[in-house]
Amino acid sequence: MTAAADRLEPGRSRDELRLAQVASGLLLQLDAYRLTGRLPLEVQVQASRLRHAIKLVVQAEAARTATLPPPPLPAGWDQAAALRAWIAAQPWVQPGPVGWVYLLCFRDPTTGHHQPLQGNGVRGQYAGHYWGWTDDLERRIAEHRNPRWRGAGRLVQVALEAGLTFELAWCEYPATRGRERRLKNQGSAYRRCPLCRGTGGPLDPAAAVAAIPRSPLPQPPSAGRR
Repeated sequence: MTAAADRLEPGRSRDELRLAQVASGLLLQLDAYRLTGRLPLEVQVQASRLRHAIKLVVQAEAARTATLPPPPLPAGWDQAAALRAWIAAQPWVQPGPVGWVYLLCFRDPTTGHHQPLQGNGVRGQYAGHYWGWTDDLERRIAEHRNPRWRGAGRLVQVALEAGLTFELAWCEYPATRGRERRLKNQGSAYRRCPLCRGTGGPLDPAAAVAAIPRSPLPQPPSAGRR
């Protein structure tokens, strides 16, 4: 796949760009459903090569179009309105269940310092943090700490099995799953981790939940005078 992409000329046909778009969407779906790391090793290698080939196509097309004059804007074009329409169409602003987005920071239980999980995957990948979403923060953190947990969040269990621990470093409420995906796509969880940056300490899930103001329960109408 990589060799074939290297032989393509910078100016690519619409079919070739469409193929790269479909392949990129497939990789995004694998990442979104956390399936990439569960694939057999040889499939992970091919997925990595496909990802690199798509990167070459995108870079070549960007270099080609950068030298072209921008197309004229239609009469009455409102750039601010176009930007608002684009934002409204993004998945992270779509309605959905409201809950917590949280960030776990992997730590060395002996020193308490940040300690990434060293992986055996392609290119020596490792993970220093874990992004998650839940509608019950206390229950979810308890599931992560349970060494026998076998549900979603396998990465945390692998870190625990490797002798690491974790702390709840950051959380946000209210937030949707789209918000979680947006934060993941931004990359570099270190930038948002108060523990790594030395700007805060570990959070207690119960205290975080208790800090959220609760809406008062509706009161029954008061009875009139008799």
